[in-house]
Amino acid sequence: MRITKQVGREAGRKKSATQTARALSRDEQEVRATIRKAMENWSALEADANAAYYTTSDRAVYFDFTPMQYVGWETYKNEIKKVQESIRDFKIMLNDDLDVRVVGLEGRLTEVLEKQRGKWKIVHEHASVPAPSGP
Repeated sequence: MRITKQVGREAGRKKSATQTARALSRDEQEVRATIRKAMENWSALEADANAAYYTTSDRAVYFDFTPMQYVGWETYKNEIKKVQESIRDFKIMLNDDLDVRVVGLEGRLTEVLEKQRGKWKIVHEHASVPAPSGP
């Protein structure tokens, strides 16, 4: 994971490299915790609990399983809840690099986070599975 943070002037002074490293470390820890908790909630089939980790904007776009594109957190959450009703065994695992593994499913997940009011929120998500190989 790579987090980029712009270093600027604070109270008329330039931040030191040590201050910047600490800020990046804190942000990286917060991003990791946000993603980890969100994946734990999905794994537990707790869509409502993820409102704390996703932006609640009605303009956010999420790409997931059928019908593929969801616009707005409420739409996404409600549609995913319908999908979850048919799921009996679902487990998401994260390794130290935040590589997402869904038990029994090969796929990819990209999360875009933004700091909003001091907290990291998932503002865009794209989940996909590879197309089946030829005949």
